[in-house]
Amino acid sequence: MARRTKEDAEATRNALLDAAEQVFLAQGVSQSSLAAIAKEAGATRGAVYWHFKDKLDLFNAMIDRVTMPLDQVIYGDLGQLSQVAPLPRMCRVIHLLLNGLVNDDRIRRVFTILMHRMEFVGELAALQVRHTSSMNEFTRQLALDFAAVAEQQGYALSGAPQLLAIGLRSLLDGLMHSWLMSIEGFDLEKDGLAAVQVYLVGAGLPKAAVAAAFAEATSLPNPLAGAARLPCGYVDSSVL
Repeated sequence: MARRTKEDAEATRNALLDAAEQVFLAQGVSQSSLAAIAKEAGATRGAVYWHFKDKLDLFNAMIDRVTMPLDQVIYGDLGQLSQVAPLPRMCRVIHLLLNGLVNDDRIRRVFTILMHRMEFVGELAALQVRHTSSMNEFTRQLALDFAAVAEQQGYALSGAPQLLAIGLRSLLDGLMHSWLMSIEGFDLEKDGLAAVQVYLVGAGLPKAAVAAAFAEATSLPNPLAGAARLPCGYVDSSVL
C-alpha cells in the first residue's frame, strides 16, 4: 500500500511538472499562477504545495527534470565521454545539445520557456544566478577542451581558449534562441552544426579534423530521452 502511495505521489508530481511546462509556455512564467497549473494538472492547489514550496521551487524542479540529464551528459562521469579526445568530445556535446533540442519535445518546451517566456525579476530574480553559473560552467568546459586540443595536437589557435569558448557559447546560444523564435527559419541540426564547424575552423582547428569529429559525433545515438539517432556523416563538410 505504501509503495502504491509513493507511486501515486510521484505521478502527481510529474503531472504538475507537465502542467507547469504547458502553462509557462502559454502564459509566460511571471503571468502564470499555481492555481492555473493545478487546474491544468487536474489537481488541487494543496497538491501543488505538498510537492513544491512555491512557484520558484516548482520552476526549478521543472528545469531540473531537463537540465540534470543534460548536465549528466555534458559534465557527468560518463565513462565514454570522459575518455574521448577533446575535439571529438566538444563536437559530441554540441551535437547532443542541438539534436536534443530538435528531437525532444520536453527539452524544446523548457528551453523555449527559459529563453522566451521569463524575466529574471521579482520572485524569479534568484534564477539569474543559477543561469549565469550554468553558462560559466559550460564556457569553462569549452575553454578546457580548446586548450587541450591545442596542447595535445599542436594546433595554433586563433585566440585564447577562454575567448574562443565565449564566442562558441554565444554562437550556440544565438542559434538556439533564433531557432526557437522561428523553427521553420532554418534547420538547427544541419545549418547549426555547419555554422559551428565554420567557427571551429576559424578558431584555428584543421578543417579535416573538425569534419571527422562531427561525423563521428553525429553517427552516435543521443542518450537523452526522445532524441533520434542521426546517420553518419550528417554534417556536410563542404560548407566549410
